[in-house]
Amino acid sequence: MTLYTADQLMTLRIVDAPAGKPAWANLVADVDRDVAPVELCGPGLYALFLDGSLFYIGLHVGEQAGADYSVLHRWVLHVVGQTMRSHKTSFSRRSLRRLLDTQSRDAVSDGLAACLPQARDTDLATLPDHPLLKGPHCTAQKAVFAARHWGVFAPGNEDAMLSRITCLFQPVAADWAERLDGAEGRERGAWAREAWLRPAETDLVQRFNPICNAATAIGKHRDGVGLDEVRAALAAALPQALPAFDRTEYDARSTARRAAAASVVEAYADRSEPSDSDTAVLADEEGLSIFEQNFRRPLSDAGERFVDTLRDAAPDGIELYFTNIPDLRLRVVGTRQPLVKISTSYGLLRCSSRVAPEVCERLGLDVSVHETDPMRTHFRIDPATTSPKVILDLIEAIRMS
Repeated sequence: MTLYTADQLMTLRIVDAPAGKPAWANLVADVDRDVAPVELCGPGLYALFLDGSLFYIGLHVGEQAGADYSVLHRWVLHVVGQTMRSHKTSFSRRSLRRLLDTQSRDAVSDGLAACLPQARDTDLATLPDHPLLKGPHCTAQKAVFAARHWGVFAPGNEDAMLSRITCLFQPVAADWAERLDGAEGRERGAWAREAWLRPAETDLVQRFNPICNAATAIGKHRDGVGLDEVRAALAAALPQALPAFDRTEYDARSTARRAAAASVVEAYADRSEPSDSDTAVLADEEGLSIFEQNFRRPLSDAGERFVDTLRDAAPDGIELYFTNIPDLRLRVVGTRQPLVKISTSYGLLRCSSRVAPEVCERLGLDVSVHETDPMRTHFRIDPATTSPKVILDLIEAIRMS
């Protein structure tokens, strides 16, 4: 396990803040060396601390699990993004609205509000275009963290702030490369991320509730989690015997991702603004997969509410997950075969199921039958007029049959 202060690895560069953003959104972090330390390369977990107190946990792996791909690619984004000093500072509409509604008076939210046409009263949902809404590079959680420590991060402190941020990296077991034998291209990164890193990262975030992780709802974070406790937890979280790449398991695991938590969706899912590649990767690493991002993008407002309600109301034992088609599927936890598939279709939701047509008809659904399709019973739903309860009732009917 490797520990650095940020000033040992990078420097800060002051640039002009983009028009429409606070004057303090004016920093870029640059790697301060030609070659990244070898101990910071390859797959692993990491944690960031301010004055020894945890504020973020993340996972790191390159798209193809390159042995020379350094976690510095993530850290140079975090040290300016999570302190709100990045020139890329921007939000999803829902996340910025949450920040302005929950933070009454502080330097960060006041500075952001001052850039909006009607300050805190601006209707962000209908605001047609604004530099602060150019893709969710930041989150309300990060803004709350920065505001609490603005004495460290405010302009004028650039020479000292990096020395107060500590970066901890826990690589996976040393034989990780040979455990990817048989995987090709992006399969390597997907397997390392989902089979090795994702379960550990999820458990650690739920355990420590770091303030800057989007999965930690505002006000639910833990203060004072120290370096020694996190260091031990990261070391214990990763399997010593990494699961070797398995083609059959890959097809089931790496083409399916569980639905993201509500706070992560709020932070990163913004259908009105396309995410840049950095934002898409940040969202994916926090639990909002590229699959879910792609599925949500064409949804209507009613469709998004339908999906959110379905996620929150799903009974115990039923798992929602997304695939690269993209579509949303529901299945019994621990099984591979879906009970229902849902995709988008011109504002409607196109659904299919293994259930007998008469079961759907009893629920008031207008069905068609495709005998050659394993999911042979098909129907469409208008999310503006149909409750998600119909899908839950269908799931219950399948489980009772």
